[in-house]
Amino acid sequence: MLVQLFVSTAHSMYITLLPGQLVRLGLSEEELAIWTGIIFAGNFAAMMLIMPVLGRMGDRIGRKPIMLWSGLGMAVMTLLMSVAGSQVEMAVLRFLQGCFTGILPFSMILVVTGAPKDRVGVSVGKMQMMAESGAVIGPLIGAVLLIFLQPRFGFPVMSAFILTATIFVWKFVQDPRDTRPRVEPTTNLWQDFREIWRTKPFPQLMLSAFCINFCLIGTAPLLGFFIETADGHWWHGGFNVGFALSVTSLAVILCSPFLGKLSDRIGALPMLTVATLLAAVLSAAQAMAHSYTAIVICRFLMGVCVAALLPNVQAQIRQYVRPGMESRTFGFTNSWQFMGSLSGPALGGLLTSYIGIRGWFWALVLVFGFSCLQALWIGRLVRESRGLLPVVKPEIG
Repeated sequence: MLVQLFVSTAHSMYITLLPGQLVRLGLSEEELAIWTGIIFAGNFAAMMLIMPVLGRMGDRIGRKPIMLWSGLGMAVMTLLMSVAGSQVEMAVLRFLQGCFTGILPFSMILVVTGAPKDRVGVSVGKMQMMAESGAVIGPLIGAVLLIFLQPRFGFPVMSAFILTATIFVWKFVQDPRDTRPRVEPTTNLWQDFREIWRTKPFPQLMLSAFCINFCLIGTAPLLGFFIETADGHWWHGGFNVGFALSVTSLAVILCSPFLGKLSDRIGALPMLTVATLLAAVLSAAQAMAHSYTAIVICRFLMGVCVAALLPNVQAQIRQYVRPGMESRTFGFTNSWQFMGSLSGPALGGLLTSYIGIRGWFWALVLVFGFSCLQALWIGRLVRESRGLLPVVKPEIG
């Protein structure tokens, strides 16, 4: 949980530090917008490409070594950003930083695979609560640093947060004990992917992960413009936007542990189905909303959905993953998730230029609806193949 908090805090500090650093490098307003998008996208592109490789290494040598290697590499790349002399160097370092971003995904893999089967939901919920807390704290720390320091001096602080998390991993985190001998994988990455894709319901779970991040990350850059056009703002100035954006994170922080516990009680699949359906309904409500109050309510309820989406995808993967392929399976799923993070903002900006911000929300109705259909399809597969899928044996009574 502390690893999630510290690394997420460092990641979100980047949001406030990057524009100031690019301005210091002498970019114009037009160049600033272009290079900010390129630099942010580079991180997601690297994570999308590297996660299957890290997953393969995790099954071979263990998760903790991957977390240590990733944490140290990310801390070094972040520190080097303070001496970057051009936007190209910033983009390259951001891409390399993404290549080392295995510490957060693998901390989640450790929890999902190591938690007792009846406490996977609540464990993942607490991890998500800490990650979202870091996402709220990071920009605040970054804003405070900019009051006293130049933007480039904020990157060593980011690096210190990541290095602290890496020390936590080194001192206190342990791989779950596995009595099976580690076997060198005899397949290549493509064969691993084909085997995972052919195992039901992993295609549906990977598509769901893609759709969820496509919608959530793709909407984030557009929300500020959408909120500013609303009627009946509660305050004067930019506080309206900040508050409306923060209520989503507040809902995730408040609801993640509770919804995780509920998921352990009623099952991850029903929670995932209801959450995707509600997210589609809320997207339609935002497409029709003109009142600031209505938007705030929708954003809070969307946070409740977020708290029940990806954690229950992770819990479903834990249920069906083949022993010995845990890290590879989660690695490919995370790769699809980051693919959604990369394509969402790119297509979001493009679609919004043609159909407007409200049209984008109607598009989200379709994407969340497709994700809901995937959850319903998983339920059908489970009912039709009960006893044939590699599921845990049901308890008697």
